[in-house]
Amino acid sequence: MTGKIACIALDWGTSNRRAWALDAGGHVIDARSDDQGLIAVADRDFAGSLRRFAADWLGTRPPVIMAGMIGSRLGWKEAAYLETPVDLTQLGTRLTVIDDFDGIPVRIVPGVARVTEDSADVMRGEECQMLGALLVRKQRDGVFLLPGTHAKWAVLENGILTDFRTYMTGELFGHLRNGGSLAHVMPPKDAPEIFDAEAFDRGVARAGARDAPSITHLLFGVRSLSLFSKLTPATAPSYLSGLVVGTEMRDALRWTPARHVTAIGSAKLLETYARAAAYFKITLDRLESDDILPPALFNIAREAGLVAKTAA
Repeated sequence: MTGKIACIALDWGTSNRRAWALDAGGHVIDARSDDQGLIAVADRDFAGSLRRFAADWLGTRPPVIMAGMIGSRLGWKEAAYLETPVDLTQLGTRLTVIDDFDGIPVRIVPGVARVTEDSADVMRGEECQMLGALLVRKQRDGVFLLPGTHAKWAVLENGILTDFRTYMTGELFGHLRNGGSLAHVMPPKDAPEIFDAEAFDRGVARAGARDAPSITHLLFGVRSLSLFSKLTPATAPSYLSGLVVGTEMRDALRWTPARHVTAIGSAKLLETYARAAAYFKITLDRLESDDILPPALFNIAREAGLVAKTAA
């Protein structure tokens, strides 16, 4: 690692966390990640966990900016939600203060909520990734897809997050893949996961068909098809993935019939979603979150006065 650290940025989620040491211009001079998400932190000792994780970075006492589930009720300190519509460029004005970390400035980015009479939706962290697309790509409008445990589809209008919808796609896949009756037709949990493109495409097409039945019926088909050797343990996980991703995408297109979507996530997950998007004739503009999240968090820290604006 070379250069003086001006800011530490963290994306601290439920299962994992990743962090970047940034210089005075917002450039990444070091990066690291681990599996110490919220559920792995013993006795809610988030301060101690951060000290151990970034001890060498904290020596010069740079400010720390955090996003993600660390700001949830299960996290270090709850950061209140901002309700839509939200100007993403103003996130730095509504940070939650952590005031018990050795005198080092620590702030948490607020989440975003959309609440109506009969529904509610929330996000934590994805708002920063969309801000990153705005800053890096100058993209102020469009439909965004942020796949993951709880996949998000969101609408940005002139830099304003106006609407979004969440799908428990990744979580549902994980539960069904590793537990219940479907787990009996899958490979062992500790077996290497091998993606079968043909089986995935088959699942997407089944879920994406105009006359596709309910997802509860489609999911039972994973078991019944296996009984008649139309799926094997090697192909069943990819077919299941195709079903849940295809169901998500079919509903999202009913909600917002976009044909050009900006997708932000890991390279592997974006590649999977791109296959499903091709079936639905959607063009995905793919952005890796590791490329755009550090500048977004740095910008938020700068707007909050944690980093000098003249340093950019």
